[in-house]
Order: sequence, then C-alpha cells, then structure tokens
Amino acid sequence: MDKILNRLAQYITVLKTALDSTNQANERPLLLMHLAASAEMFAVLNQSNDLSAIKPLVKLEVQSHGRSFISGHFGEEIDSKWSSFINETGLV
Repeated sequence: MDKILNRLAQYITVLKTALDSTNQANERPLLLMHLAASAEMFAVLNQSNDLSAIKPLVKLEVQSHGRSFISGHFGEEIDSKWSSFINETGLV
C-alpha cells in the first residue's frame, strides 16, 4: 500500500505544480477536478487501507483523463504519473 500511496502522492504533486504554473485559464478547472479526485482517493485509501474501495473513483478518473487535455510538459507529466499510479494499483 505504501508504494501505491507514494505513486498517488507523486500524481497529486505534479497536478498541484501544474495548477500553480499554468497560464491557461481553461486548464485550471480540469486541474482542480483531478486534484479533488486524487485527494478523495488518497483519503479513502488512507482510511480504509483497501484498494478495492477506490475502484469506482479510479474508473471515473480514467474516463475523465480521456476527455480532459492539459497542454505541454505538464500534460505529459500528469499522464505519466497517472499511468504509473493506475499501473501500480492494477485496477484498470
């Protein structure tokens, strides 16, 4: 579980950095949405210590990643960290 929480924390960190750095007003709501979803996953995992408890949240976030686009370097880094997290969970 520690490795999964670490991957999720890395994803959260890159989202926050992107939010703080973006000059694209249209990207801010998307970044905030991803931050809120990842914070919910982190809280659920921390409280339940049960990976299956976040399966519905992960499913929604996977769908959201297919519809939202963050430009440039941060977009690539966000996708990379998200992929690393979901690959570690094995939920997708």
